[in-house]
Amino acid sequence: MNIFTANQVNQVYVLKDNSTVVANLDASHQITKSNNLGSIGVGKSADGKSIYFKHYGAGGITRSDLIDIANIIDIKATPAPKMARTLASAKVTLNSEALSDSKPVAGQDFVLRIQFQNPVGMSPDNQYWKFGVVHSTASMTASNFYLKLASSIAKNMSREAVQLVKVYVTYSTSSKTEITAASDVSNTTTFNQTYTGVLIEEVEQDWILGVKQQKPTVFTVNPTWVNAGTASAPNEVVWGDVIYNNGQKVVGGADPYNTVDTSNAPAAAGSIVNSKLMADYEYFYMGERGDQYRMVGFPNYIPTTYLVDPTNAYGYDTVAIHFAYVGANHSVQKSEKDITILVPRASTDNDSSDELLAVGAKAASLVAAINAATDQGFVKMGTSHTSGKLAVWDSDGTLKASTQSPT
Repeated sequence: MNIFTANQVNQVYVLKDNSTVVANLDASHQITKSNNLGSIGVGKSADGKSIYFKHYGAGGITRSDLIDIANIIDIKATPAPKMARTLASAKVTLNSEALSDSKPVAGQDFVLRIQFQNPVGMSPDNQYWKFGVVHSTASMTASNFYLKLASSIAKNMSREAVQLVKVYVTYSTSSKTEITAASDVSNTTTFNQTYTGVLIEEVEQDWILGVKQQKPTVFTVNPTWVNAGTASAPNEVVWGDVIYNNGQKVVGGADPYNTVDTSNAPAAAGSIVNSKLMADYEYFYMGERGDQYRMVGFPNYIPTTYLVDPTNAYGYDTVAIHFAYVGANHSVQKSEKDITILVPRASTDNDSSDELLAVGAKAASLVAAINAATDQGFVKMGTSHTSGKLAVWDSDGTLKASTQSPT
């Protein structure tokens, strides 16, 4: 067994869809190569003071460190939906102070600035602006204004090598039509609705394992000032209102202000499960298990086989054990480390309103095996996702049941 002296070593084990979980490893219950790839077992040392895992990975059978139950600091079971990321959206509408007889005030240049922070995962200090612009006329309706604005934004964004957002016009209660650079918004046969706003939605970015991390597209939408009065009596107002999917709203007009309006917020552009994130997680932490030289000498190298499926539509639950190695004599200081187990979810794990609060069936069976091995019920299922009890030892060195809360 390896004894690590560096703090925060993290060993990662991955299960697959057809992997099995074996509890109470003994002579008749073992993990062997006859099991499906990714299968894992939970065992206990002969003295009952330690637990360990056996995992059938791409390289064969691996046994984890011995984990002293008394030195388990925390165990967390986290469901995949808790780690999903929402794609942002923002809806732009004309502010009432920028209207004249329900039409945008005539003779003005309505400019919309879209500010991107950290575009394509460059740097938080990197700022990037794109624009949409409409010159209003006396005959232009609000519906026509939204069509022209969406078309302007789409044409401006079409020059980008990487698509950052999609642009829509909205109508009715929650309907929308995508506008692209090729859309002929002057075609009244195709665009025959009364449009009520422009919707800008974040696009999921490209991802390459170990090379290109999937970053969020962070953007804000900023209408500019127009003159809603006359040349001799100007009335400068911010022409638009912007509301984001999280309910944050910027109200324009002569005196712009921020507010929260969750009831009228647009729907999110979707969500991204954590499968690609977990693939990166496995890739990075395989370095803790001897794969620190991966890809060195390309193309003359031995490729590593990874078990996370980045296309899994339901994501990966995680079971994370934070514990410490404590040696003897002058090595009694705690060397803290982690074991993280990634467990794929199935479609049946996402069919209830409780899916945000509970791990899937396969992860639940692993949690049950850990609880049985520790005799303590360390993993507390439910809303807290934190450990439930701490190990307590009798004076004779045997483990006894405890309801002591973590401190």
